[in-house]
Amino acid sequence: MENCTNDTNVSIKIICYSFVGFTLLNYVSSICVAPITVFYNKLDKRKKAVWNNTFVSYIHAWICSVITPICFYYYPNAWHDMIYADVALCRFQIALSIGYFFADLFDFWIKNIFMDSPGIWLHHIVVITTFVLSVVTCKYSPYLAATLLVEISNVFLHQRKLYLISFKTKFTPFYQFNSLLLFLTFVFVRFTVHVYLVLRVWREYMLFGHIAYWRIAFLGMVAMNVLNLQLFIQLWSADWSKAFKKKSSSAIARSSSTEDHKKMNL
Repeated sequence: MENCTNDTNVSIKIICYSFVGFTLLNYVSSICVAPITVFYNKLDKRKKAVWNNTFVSYIHAWICSVITPICFYYYPNAWHDMIYADVALCRFQIALSIGYFFADLFDFWIKNIFMDSPGIWLHHIVVITTFVLSVVTCKYSPYLAATLLVEISNVFLHQRKLYLISFKTKFTPFYQFNSLLLFLTFVFVRFTVHVYLVLRVWREYMLFGHIAYWRIAFLGMVAMNVLNLQLFIQLWSADWSKAFKKKSSSAIARSSSTEDHKKMNL
């Protein structure tokens, strides 16, 4: 019990430092980007706020994309026991992310952005609730660290948004390559990993210790998967369906050309 209290106190300090750090990063990024870019100065006030917010999210995504694989590579016990395994790096990542999500919500409110996006607010509230529960109980941190594998996909999702705000075009090799990586990572970390975690939470309900904790975990994972599906549909409509149709049309055109060539030879 004493160890849990100490760990919780350390996590609270990390949460506070993280909140201050990500809030300052949002402010500093706007100061640093403005003098060295042309596109940024042409944006209106709201788009600048969205760009800054997305850039901070991009940095958080990169941090988690590095830390999360390390958690499970160097501490395999975290994967085998996702409820009681005590891994300091997982606890650090959870606390860091709580601070980030609080800073993100604060930025939404102070700059009046994404106020009409209930999906984003629901996502942040679910994440903060489950993560804080982990900090208080000193359990479940490997489970929640595993959910942060989604940040690997978010690297490319945020790159997409930053690029569109900056250059306003989808017709470049960089954008198309980023879109491909976004699709691949989306399927793997947002669908495959999250579906696995939902099934594992369902299977391990007896290990959660309290039915209320299990319900929060299970319903939270279900909510995340619903939001992932909604985001996939949006991205499919905006990018991926067009890319697949274009490839299908090209394949049909090549096939027709080959058949015509054969007929001419005959």
